[in-house]
Amino acid sequence: MRLRRLPSLNGLRTFEVAARLGSFTLAAEELRVTQSAVSRMVASLEADLGIPLFERQGPRLTVTPAGIDYQHAIAAALSDLETATERLRYGEEGGPIAVSTLHTLAFRWLVPRLQRFEAAHPGLSIDISTGDRLANFATEPVDIGIRYGYGDWPGCTVHFLMPETVSLFCAPSLPTRRGGLTQPDDLRHHRLLYHSTRPQAWPDFFAALGLPPPLVPPSGPGFEHFFMIIEAAVAGMGIALLPEFLVQDDLVQGRLIRALPVSVRNPRAYYLVHAKGAERRAKVAAFRNWLLDEAAPYRSETPAP
Repeated sequence: MRLRRLPSLNGLRTFEVAARLGSFTLAAEELRVTQSAVSRMVASLEADLGIPLFERQGPRLTVTPAGIDYQHAIAAALSDLETATERLRYGEEGGPIAVSTLHTLAFRWLVPRLQRFEAAHPGLSIDISTGDRLANFATEPVDIGIRYGYGDWPGCTVHFLMPETVSLFCAPSLPTRRGGLTQPDDLRHHRLLYHSTRPQAWPDFFAALGLPPPLVPPSGPGFEHFFMIIEAAVAGMGIALLPEFLVQDDLVQGRLIRALPVSVRNPRAYYLVHAKGAERRAKVAAFRNWLLDEAAPYRSETPAP
Protein backbone atom coordinates (compact mmCIF):
# COMPACT_ATOMS: atom_id res chain seq x y z
CA MET A 1 0.00 0.00 0.00
CA ARG A 2 1.40 3.35 -1.06
CA LEU A 3 1.86 5.81 1.79
CA ARG A 4 -0.01 9.06 1.26
CA ARG A 5 2.12 12.16 1.44
CA LEU A 6 0.00 15.00 2.78
CA PRO A 7 0.99 18.49 3.91
CA SER A 8 0.94 19.28 7.60
CA LEU A 9 -2.55 19.53 9.07
CA ASN A 10 -1.57 22.73 10.86
CA GLY A 11 -0.45 24.24 7.57
CA LEU A 12 -3.68 23.27 5.84
CA ARG A 13 -5.77 24.72 8.66
CA THR A 14 -3.77 27.95 8.65
CA PHE A 15 -4.15 28.34 4.90
CA GLU A 16 -7.91 27.64 5.04
CA VAL A 17 -8.46 30.38 7.64
CA ALA A 18 -6.24 32.88 5.80
CA ALA A 19 -7.94 32.18 2.47
CA ARG A 20 -11.43 32.35 3.97
CA LEU A 21 -10.74 35.67 5.71
CA GLY A 22 -8.51 37.06 2.95
CA SER A 23 -6.02 38.35 5.51
CA PHE A 24 -3.02 37.02 7.39
CA THR A 25 -3.77 39.49 10.19
CA LEU A 26 -7.35 38.29 10.67
CA ALA A 27 -6.22 34.68 10.39
CA ALA A 28 -3.66 35.28 13.13
CA GLU A 29 -6.40 36.69 15.37
CA GLU A 30 -8.70 33.69 14.81
CA LEU A 31 -5.90 31.17 15.29
CA ARG A 32 -4.40 33.13 18.20
CA VAL A 33 -0.91 33.18 16.73
CA THR A 34 1.27 35.92 15.29
CA GLN A 35 0.91 37.24 11.76
CA SER A 36 4.46 36.11 10.98
CA ALA A 37 3.57 32.57 12.09
CA VAL A 38 0.67 32.53 9.62
CA SER A 39 2.93 33.83 6.87
CA ARG A 40 5.55 31.15 7.57
CA MET A 41 2.99 28.35 7.61
CA VAL A 42 1.48 29.46 4.30
CA ALA A 43 4.90 29.87 2.70
CA SER A 44 5.88 26.38 3.88
CA LEU A 45 2.67 24.93 2.42
CA GLU A 46 3.23 26.67 -0.91
CA ALA A 47 6.80 25.33 -1.03
CA ASP A 48 5.56 21.82 -0.24
CA LEU A 49 2.91 21.99 -2.98
CA GLY A 50 5.13 23.79 -5.49
CA ILE A 51 2.35 26.23 -6.39
CA PRO A 52 1.41 29.71 -5.16
CA LEU A 53 -1.85 29.93 -3.22
CA PHE A 54 -1.86 33.71 -2.80
CA GLU A 55 -0.96 36.63 -5.06
CA ARG A 56 0.78 39.36 -3.09
CA GLN A 57 0.63 42.89 -4.46
CA GLY A 58 1.97 45.17 -1.77
CA PRO A 59 -0.40 45.06 1.19
CA ARG A 60 -3.09 43.35 -0.88
CA LEU A 61 -3.54 39.59 -0.59
CA THR A 62 -5.54 37.71 -3.22
CA VAL A 63 -6.22 33.98 -3.28
CA THR A 64 -5.25 32.39 -6.60
CA PRO A 65 -7.86 30.35 -8.55
CA ALA A 66 -6.02 27.18 -7.52
CA GLY A 67 -5.99 28.43 -3.93
CA ILE A 68 -9.76 29.03 -3.99
CA ASP A 69 -10.43 25.47 -5.12
CA TYR A 70 -8.00 24.12 -2.54
CA GLN A 71 -9.55 26.18 0.26
CA HIS A 72 -13.02 24.79 -0.51
CA ALA A 73 -11.70 21.23 -0.50
CA ILE A 74 -9.79 21.75 2.75
CA ALA A 75 -12.79 23.38 4.47
CA ALA A 76 -14.98 20.39 3.58
CA ALA A 77 -12.31 17.93 4.70
CA LEU A 78 -11.74 19.72 8.01
CA SER A 79 -15.49 19.75 8.65
CA ASP A 80 -15.70 16.01 7.98
CA LEU A 81 -12.70 15.39 10.21
CA GLU A 82 -14.21 17.46 13.03
CA THR A 83 -17.53 15.63 12.77
CA ALA A 84 -15.82 12.22 12.73
CA THR A 85 -13.75 13.18 15.75
CA GLU A 86 -16.81 14.33 17.69
CA ARG A 87 -18.64 11.12 16.85
CA LEU A 88 -15.68 9.03 17.93
CA ARG A 89 -15.29 11.06 21.11
CA TYR A 90 -18.96 10.97 22.12
CA GLY A 91 -20.55 8.27 19.97
CA GLU A 92 -19.81 5.34 22.25
CA GLU A 93 -22.03 6.93 24.89
CA GLY A 94 -24.95 6.47 22.52
CA GLY A 95 -27.85 8.69 21.55
CA PRO A 96 -28.55 12.39 21.89
CA ILE A 97 -28.12 14.44 25.06
CA ALA A 98 -31.50 14.32 26.78
CA VAL A 99 -32.29 17.71 28.34
CA SER A 100 -35.41 18.38 30.41
CA THR A 101 -36.18 22.05 30.93
CA LEU A 102 -38.99 24.52 31.60
CA HIS A 103 -41.48 25.36 28.85
CA THR A 104 -40.84 29.07 28.33
CA LEU A 105 -37.13 28.78 29.05
CA ALA A 106 -36.89 26.24 26.23
CA PHE A 107 -39.02 28.24 23.81
CA ARG A 108 -37.69 31.74 24.48
CA TRP A 109 -34.08 31.18 25.58
CA LEU A 110 -32.59 27.72 25.06
CA VAL A 111 -33.81 26.62 21.61
CA PRO A 112 -32.69 29.84 19.84
CA ARG A 113 -29.15 29.16 21.12
CA LEU A 114 -28.86 25.47 20.22
CA GLN A 115 -27.42 26.17 16.79
CA ARG A 116 -24.31 27.50 18.51
CA PHE A 117 -23.95 24.23 20.42
CA GLU A 118 -24.30 22.21 17.22
CA ALA A 119 -21.68 24.38 15.53
CA ALA A 120 -19.26 23.79 18.39
CA HIS A 121 -20.05 20.06 18.66
CA PRO A 122 -21.17 18.80 15.23
CA GLY A 123 -21.05 15.17 16.36
CA LEU A 124 -23.61 15.67 19.14
CA SER A 125 -27.37 16.02 19.03
CA ILE A 126 -29.87 17.29 21.59
CA ASP A 127 -33.28 15.98 22.60
CA ILE A 128 -35.35 18.62 24.45
CA SER A 129 -38.34 17.86 26.64
CA THR A 130 -40.24 20.21 28.95
CA GLY A 131 -41.91 19.94 32.33
CA ASP A 132 -41.85 21.33 35.85
CA ARG A 133 -40.89 18.16 37.72
CA LEU A 134 -37.21 17.29 38.12
CA ALA A 135 -36.51 13.94 36.50
CA ASN A 136 -35.31 10.94 38.45
CA PHE A 137 -31.92 10.55 36.79
CA ALA A 138 -31.59 6.99 38.06
CA THR A 139 -34.75 5.72 36.36
CA GLU A 140 -35.58 8.18 33.57
CA PRO A 141 -33.69 8.74 30.29
CA VAL A 142 -32.68 12.31 31.12
CA ASP A 143 -29.07 13.51 31.20
CA ILE A 144 -29.49 17.14 32.32
CA GLY A 145 -32.30 19.13 33.89
CA ILE A 146 -32.76 22.90 33.99
CA ARG A 147 -34.98 23.89 36.89
CA TYR A 148 -36.15 26.88 38.91
CA GLY A 149 -35.79 26.74 42.67
CA TYR A 150 -33.42 27.14 45.59
CA GLY A 151 -30.76 24.71 44.32
CA ASP A 152 -31.55 22.11 46.96
CA TRP A 153 -32.02 18.86 45.06
CA PRO A 154 -30.52 16.08 47.23
CA GLY A 155 -28.39 13.46 45.55
CA CYS A 156 -27.74 15.61 42.48
CA THR A 157 -24.93 17.81 41.23
CA VAL A 158 -26.28 21.36 40.98
CA HIS A 159 -24.78 24.32 39.10
CA PHE A 160 -26.13 27.86 39.47
CA LEU A 161 -27.19 28.93 35.98
CA MET A 162 -28.62 32.44 36.41
CA PRO A 163 -30.75 34.54 38.75
CA GLU A 164 -34.28 35.72 38.06
CA THR A 165 -35.17 39.41 38.24
CA VAL A 166 -38.82 40.20 37.53
CA SER A 167 -40.21 43.48 36.27
CA LEU A 168 -43.50 44.89 35.00
CA PHE A 169 -44.24 44.86 31.27
CA CYS A 170 -47.19 45.77 29.09
CA ALA A 171 -48.18 46.72 25.55
CA PRO A 172 -47.05 50.24 24.56
CA SER A 173 -50.65 51.51 24.38
CA LEU A 174 -51.92 50.06 27.65
CA PRO A 175 -51.03 52.83 30.19
CA THR A 176 -52.81 55.55 28.22
CA ARG A 177 -55.75 53.30 27.28
CA ARG A 178 -56.53 52.16 30.82
CA GLY A 179 -55.46 55.07 33.02
CA GLY A 180 -52.27 56.47 34.47
CA LEU A 181 -49.42 54.28 35.60
CA THR A 182 -46.73 56.33 37.32
CA GLN A 183 -46.16 54.52 40.62
CA PRO A 184 -46.53 50.95 41.95
CA ASP A 185 -49.75 51.77 43.81
CA ASP A 186 -51.39 52.55 40.43
CA LEU A 187 -51.21 48.84 39.63
CA ARG A 188 -54.42 48.38 41.64
CA HIS A 189 -56.31 50.17 38.89
CA HIS A 190 -54.98 47.88 36.16
CA ARG A 191 -55.61 44.31 35.16
CA LEU A 192 -52.83 42.06 36.43
CA LEU A 193 -52.09 38.94 34.40
CA TYR A 194 -51.92 35.90 36.63
CA HIS A 195 -49.35 33.06 36.47
CA SER A 196 -51.39 30.07 37.66
CA THR A 197 -48.34 27.95 38.57
CA ARG A 198 -46.82 30.80 40.60
CA PRO A 199 -49.76 31.99 42.73
CA GLN A 200 -47.50 33.93 45.10
CA ALA A 201 -45.74 35.93 42.36
CA TRP A 202 -47.88 39.06 42.65
CA PRO A 203 -48.20 39.05 46.48
CA ASP A 204 -44.43 38.58 46.81
CA PHE A 205 -43.79 41.40 44.34
CA PHE A 206 -46.10 43.80 46.18
CA ALA A 207 -44.56 42.82 49.52
CA ALA A 208 -41.07 43.51 48.17
CA LEU A 209 -42.25 47.02 47.24
CA GLY A 210 -43.75 47.55 50.68
CA LEU A 211 -47.35 47.50 49.44
CA PRO A 212 -50.35 45.49 50.66
CA PRO A 213 -51.05 42.46 48.48
CA PRO A 214 -53.45 42.51 45.51
CA LEU A 215 -56.36 40.14 45.10
CA VAL A 216 -55.23 36.49 45.02
CA PRO A 217 -55.61 35.56 42.27
CA PRO A 218 -55.49 39.03 40.67
CA SER A 219 -58.43 40.25 38.62
CA GLY A 220 -56.80 39.40 35.29
CA PRO A 221 -56.94 36.06 33.46
CA GLY A 222 -54.65 33.22 34.49
CA PHE A 223 -52.06 31.48 32.34
CA GLU A 224 -50.01 28.36 32.95
CA HIS A 225 -46.78 29.43 31.23
CA PHE A 226 -44.77 32.62 30.84
CA PHE A 227 -44.92 32.50 27.04
CA MET A 228 -48.72 32.72 27.30
CA ILE A 229 -48.48 35.70 29.63
CA ILE A 230 -46.03 37.41 27.25
CA GLU A 231 -48.46 37.10 24.34
CA ALA A 232 -51.37 38.25 26.50
CA ALA A 233 -49.38 41.32 27.52
CA VAL A 234 -48.46 42.04 23.89
CA ALA A 235 -52.17 41.85 23.03
CA GLY A 236 -52.88 44.55 25.63
CA MET A 237 -54.76 42.32 28.06
CA GLY A 238 -53.04 43.67 31.17
CA ILE A 239 -49.82 44.13 33.16
CA ALA A 240 -47.43 41.20 33.20
CA LEU A 241 -44.89 40.32 35.88
CA LEU A 242 -42.10 38.62 33.93
CA PRO A 243 -38.44 37.58 34.20
CA GLU A 244 -36.42 40.24 32.41
CA PHE A 245 -34.25 37.83 30.44
CA LEU A 246 -37.29 36.31 28.73
CA VAL A 247 -38.53 39.54 27.12
CA GLN A 248 -35.38 41.25 25.86
CA ASP A 249 -36.31 40.67 22.20
CA ASP A 250 -39.87 41.94 22.80
CA LEU A 251 -38.49 45.17 24.24
CA VAL A 252 -36.13 45.67 21.31
CA GLN A 253 -38.93 44.98 18.82
CA GLY A 254 -41.30 47.36 20.62
CA ARG A 255 -43.86 44.65 21.37
CA LEU A 256 -43.57 45.39 25.08
CA ILE A 257 -42.49 48.30 27.25
CA ARG A 258 -41.61 48.54 30.93
CA ALA A 259 -44.80 49.49 32.71
CA LEU A 260 -42.83 50.94 35.65
CA PRO A 261 -39.09 51.26 36.36
CA VAL A 262 -39.20 48.81 39.28
CA SER A 263 -37.80 45.30 39.55
CA VAL A 264 -37.41 42.61 42.20
CA ARG A 265 -34.77 39.92 42.47
CA ASN A 266 -36.44 36.61 43.34
CA PRO A 267 -34.81 34.38 45.98
CA ARG A 268 -35.16 31.39 43.66
CA ALA A 269 -33.02 31.03 40.54
CA TYR A 270 -32.33 28.77 37.56
CA TYR A 271 -30.05 25.78 38.01
CA LEU A 272 -28.48 23.10 35.86
CA VAL A 273 -28.94 19.71 37.54
CA HIS A 274 -27.64 16.24 36.74
CA ALA A 275 -26.85 12.97 38.48
CA LYS A 276 -23.69 12.86 40.55
CA GLY A 277 -20.80 11.65 38.43
CA ALA A 278 -22.62 12.32 35.15
CA GLU A 279 -20.00 14.93 34.26
CA ARG A 280 -17.59 12.06 33.63
CA ARG A 281 -19.58 11.35 30.48
CA ALA A 282 -18.04 13.52 27.79
CA LYS A 283 -21.30 14.54 26.12
CA VAL A 284 -22.84 15.65 29.44
CA ALA A 285 -19.73 17.66 30.30
CA ALA A 286 -19.77 19.26 26.83
CA PHE A 287 -23.37 20.44 27.12
CA ARG A 288 -23.00 21.49 30.75
CA ASN A 289 -19.93 23.61 29.98
CA TRP A 290 -21.55 25.16 26.92
CA LEU A 291 -24.74 26.01 28.80
CA LEU A 292 -22.86 27.61 31.68
CA ASP A 293 -20.94 29.73 29.17
CA GLU A 294 -24.19 30.80 27.47
CA ALA A 295 -25.68 31.86 30.80
CA ALA A 296 -22.53 33.65 31.98
CA PRO A 297 -23.70 37.14 30.85
CA TYR A 298 -26.78 36.74 33.06
CA ARG A 299 -24.83 35.29 35.97
CA SER A 300 -23.31 38.52 37.25
CA GLU A 301 -24.36 37.88 40.81
CA THR A 302 -24.86 34.88 43.05
CA PRO A 303 -28.27 33.67 44.18
CA ALA A 304 -29.90 35.54 47.02
CA PRO A 305 -29.81 33.73 50.37
